[in-house]
Amino acid sequence: MAKKRILYISFYCPPLAAVASLRAVKMVKYLCRLDCELSVVSAAPLLAKIKRDDSTLADIPPGSKVHRALFPDPAWCYKLLHGLKLSKLVWWLDKRLFFTGSHILWLPFAKKKIDKVMKGANKPQIAIVSVGPPAALELALYLKNKHNIAYILDWRDEWINNPEWINNPQIPKATNREHLLEKSALRAASGAVYLTQIMKDNFTRRYPFLQDTPSRVIPNGFDEEDFAHLPKPAKSASTTLQIYYSGSFYDRRQPDALWQAVSKLLAEKKIEEQSLHFCIRGHNKPAFVMGNYAELMPLVSIKPHQAYRANLLQSSQADVLLLYIPGGENTDSVLTAKVFEYLRLSKPVLAVVPPQGAAAQLLKEAGIGFIASDAEVEKIKAQLLILLKKHREGSLAEIQTNQAVLPRYSRENQARQLRGLIDEIIQ
Repeated sequence: MAKKRILYISFYCPPLAAVASLRAVKMVKYLCRLDCELSVVSAAPLLAKIKRDDSTLADIPPGSKVHRALFPDPAWCYKLLHGLKLSKLVWWLDKRLFFTGSHILWLPFAKKKIDKVMKGANKPQIAIVSVGPPAALELALYLKNKHNIAYILDWRDEWINNPEWINNPQIPKATNREHLLEKSALRAASGAVYLTQIMKDNFTRRYPFLQDTPSRVIPNGFDEEDFAHLPKPAKSASTTLQIYYSGSFYDRRQPDALWQAVSKLLAEKKIEEQSLHFCIRGHNKPAFVMGNYAELMPLVSIKPHQAYRANLLQSSQADVLLLYIPGGENTDSVLTAKVFEYLRLSKPVLAVVPPQGAAAQLLKEAGIGFIASDAEVEKIKAQLLILLKKHREGSLAEIQTNQAVLPRYSRENQARQLRGLIDEIIQ
């Protein structure tokens, strides 16, 4: 393969602690191993109100230059406004004044970094633009209009059709301006990457011209090198089933359906309090996580966010991993990044997710999913009882990922797919 010079634009990149940072840095890491030269434009952590995870910095290849553009994060002001009970003002600022969200404040600084990269002697031949935040779409059009460079839109989430927004009645429908930006950026794109086939179908249905745009479906994945040194989990002698969840509960993602199932099992005396324990780790408020079931707090530990590799270690020691995706319009398309870590950890997953969705289908194929929707409390109860029974019998360890599923989700193989799309666009 001929060497390719690539500009990778991703607001999120280490040391910012976000799932999107992992997708970006892993793609950069493995594209470099596929004979590519990478320049990266991302947000500087200096003013960003986002936690740091310096442990993932080691994945940035030595030959890659990361240009960090200032982001004057208004979240610092938002915190004050929330304290003054001006939450509606915060919402108006973020959803209306800033058009594509507060990340719009990053754009002037990011454009200067892009101009610097494009003035180099060996300027990039193609750009990959990670979306979201949706403000990145404006950078894509800037690349095309000012620098006339081909770009690929890497859709990590839908924007106009985002399930988290269209199912939230407090968020108004997308404006004509937002529709126009999305359509314009897609029409000018030389290629597109979608997280799931459902997402691709959604986009193509709305924008038929995309049928002629070169594309790939590349979900999130796992990096084998992150798992190589994890110790084998010790066989637990505890009679308590340990269920682990790493991530944030917010907006509609509130697990009352799970707690209702646990509460009913206790009331029906089918389980005892010491039968199971949940560990929830991430950016969470206990009152929101527990919702209407604060009385279950003795069964739940709510712990703060921790670095990626430390979190992988703790996940590997759990008996069961929890996945939670609420139902609603277009939620079948949701395939969160933690699913792929779960596949590689090869542990049973209590999955409260849309049963016909992408996450459920993948867990079924892998053979590790115990699945029920958030509308099926009785089925959640049944799945919990199955897991508890297997734990008592000592047979949970027999539930392991179908190894034939894993290769397509390795970060290395996914980088090869992206490299193939790049070669298709620029010969």
